[in-house]
Amino acid sequence: MQCYFSSSKPGAPDEVTDGTVTFVIPELKITFRARYRGTRGACEYAGLLALLEFVEINPKVFRNRALEIYGDSFTVVNQVNNRMLCRRELESFRNMALILKQRIPFTLDWVTPEANPAGTSLPDQQAAAG
Repeated sequence: MQCYFSSSKPGAPDEVTDGTVTFVIPELKITFRARYRGTRGACEYAGLLALLEFVEINPKVFRNRALEIYGDSFTVVNQVNNRMLCRRELESFRNMALILKQRIPFTLDWVTPEANPAGTSLPDQQAAAG
């Protein structure tokens, strides 16, 4: 089952501001969107962690299904896959993702923002909410 996560956060990468995290599970017609306050990296991780926590609290829905998770955060995908060093301020987020990966079997791959259904709907939704 394919799942997607994304985030949107204005401002400089290290600036703490309000952002939006989103995950989409097209097969189940599920879209989750929430506000998150943090740096860009923290916001990107929050999207993945929200998705993984949703999977974990709904075991019957995801039992016996191969989870393919896609995100448009190059940093998150590569840090969780141990292909990139993790900055100290993001270690707790990455570590939580790795703990969840031990409990929930999934693959994690990068997708372009344009091909990410979780990210492509963010600007329209934010304009409607604002």
